[in-house]
Amino acid sequence: MGKNILFLTTMYPDRIRRGTKVCHYFTYEWSKMGYNVLVVNYRSMFPPIYTTVAGWFPKLAERFVGNDVEMDRNMECNFHEEDGIPVYSTPIFKYIPHGKYPKRSIDKKLQELQTIMKDRQFVPDMIIGHFYNPQLELINRLKSFYPDAPTCLVLHETQMGVIRGNYKRDIEKLLSGIDVIGFRSYPIKDCYEAEYGQHKHFMCFSGVSQPYLQINQQEKNFSDGPLTQYIYVGQLIERKYPIRVVEALNRVYADKPFQLNYIGKHEFVYPKVKQYVDDNNLNDKVSFVGQVPRDEIIKYYDQADCFIMISRDEVFGLVYLEAMARGCITVASKNEGMQGIIEDGVNGFLCEAGNGEELCQIIRRINNMSASEKKAISEKARATAIALSDYNVAKTYIEAVENARK
Repeated sequence: MGKNILFLTTMYPDRIRRGTKVCHYFTYEWSKMGYNVLVVNYRSMFPPIYTTVAGWFPKLAERFVGNDVEMDRNMECNFHEEDGIPVYSTPIFKYIPHGKYPKRSIDKKLQELQTIMKDRQFVPDMIIGHFYNPQLELINRLKSFYPDAPTCLVLHETQMGVIRGNYKRDIEKLLSGIDVIGFRSYPIKDCYEAEYGQHKHFMCFSGVSQPYLQINQQEKNFSDGPLTQYIYVGQLIERKYPIRVVEALNRVYADKPFQLNYIGKHEFVYPKVKQYVDDNNLNDKVSFVGQVPRDEIIKYYDQADCFIMISRDEVFGLVYLEAMARGCITVASKNEGMQGIIEDGVNGFLCEAGNGEELCQIIRRINNMSASEKKAISEKARATAIALSDYNVAKTYIEAVENARK
């Protein structure tokens, strides 16, 4: 198998629009392994009326459209390098958010992509896409030009009905053109198989970076008594239920001591959470730290005994693994991104998303454990994170693509 990887996505670090590094963590590891990666990041563009309305009501647009609202009108294909990896950021037009791209947009981007590869003398040995739209169509079109290149599509979405709704009768044919599918979580895999049946696949989990895996941390000292140090790391938005954490701790501990750090940007539900803290005189127990660079969060994990975030619609949730890597007893959501990674009561705990009463029960359950039982869960959490290092998951991923036709 050759070493050239064509990587298509709609979410990548970009100078024009913000984007998480979830995909870059894979490509960066592959580049260190000796692969040549070419990234094309597609920026959705809509009719000007959408841009105008989003500009008037940016917070409302972000709430209903997503974290990255397409408000710019930059119609140029831009180039930059991200840690030495060539990245083309290019606009692609469609009429409505979450809708299918029209054929002429696909045709135009396919022609542009072929020009880019010709100019770079780049012939793909593997074609990989993240997020189904428009990658599913583009990958299928590219197969006719590069029939020997294995194809892979990684699904971040659980709404399989939306995918079928966009492609209708063509969906089975398009999916058959994908040699191997990566599922970002077990719930996504279950949703896919319920709708379309089984497909050659692998689990495409995110990995933990090396700084989180370094073992020169101070050992966590668990006692036979209640935990006292808690942490939440994430957006302060409704679907992550940040208020449930402080509510549960207040109910369980009452006048007894505990400390909770909220790490994350002060977003939509911050006023609601802050009001609860004020109303219940918890300002000496709860801190709103704000947004912290990823590598600097380590010190907060090391100060904490327990990480809690019981969100819904969580595709994966790297922060859970990062907390586990630092030995935190971690509470995540059932049937969400950590399902199948966290085994309840073994290397962490699972709670129904947003269920404050169940969260209270879990906190009491942890507090009733002996020091050795808590230590065992902490150690197993760390072992889970070590197995899912950046290198390990990237290696498993690319080997699955290379062997897709065997």
